[in-house]
Amino acid sequence: MTPKEKAIELVGKFNNHTVKELIYLKNGRVIEGKTEAKQCALIAVDEILDGVIDTLQNFNYWKQVKQEIEAL
Repeated sequence: MTPKEKAIELVGKFNNHTVKELIYLKNGRVIEGKTEAKQCALIAVDEILDGVIDTLQNFNYWKQVKQEIEAL
């Protein structure tokens, strides 16, 4: 799964538990109600990054996921 796909998946999962206002365009960009779900997803990725020191590749993957979440 690409970092962008993972970012969209995480925001979508948190959306199921926060607000129901996310609207996805065909290109995967979120256009409404994204703030709460994005913040939850960013917190989750930060927790992963804090605990990921085993491999540089794994760390870089999650850093890219975080960048993709921020870009949504």
